[in-house]
Amino acid sequence: MRRDGIAALEAARAAAFQRLPRATPVEPPVPYPEDTLSYLANVYNGRAAAFYARHGVKVIGAAYESHEELGEVPLMITKHCVRWSLSLCPKQAKGVTGVQGTVRAEPLVLKHGEDTLTLRFDCKPCEMHVVGAMRKNV
Repeated sequence: MRRDGIAALEAARAAAFQRLPRATPVEPPVPYPEDTLSYLANVYNGRAAAFYARHGVKVIGAAYESHEELGEVPLMITKHCVRWSLSLCPKQAKGVTGVQGTVRAEPLVLKHGEDTLTLRFDCKPCEMHVVGAMRKNV
């Protein structure tokens, strides 16, 4: 009897359920904060490009995977900094001098197989950029 009562309550609830109406899109669409997008926006297909164009973006760069970026580009921007980890940060190691004078951290290069990645540092916002060229198999 308890199971039949619960089943009846669930059926009544399902029958009385009314789906909320879908919200109407805002017209005109809200403008995107920037009017140009680089490969970092990762616009790879036509629907994404149409979305940004509808929201007022005038210049839309293709995604990195589309092989249109030539040369070396920042592949990753991170707050974790190798300079800071090695105690070579200019903000952290003020006045630290080595045998040759002031401690220098650049250029730092990472090598993995045939890939060579260069680390560039933007100390004002405390960011590290991993820079490299397009791999053939991407």
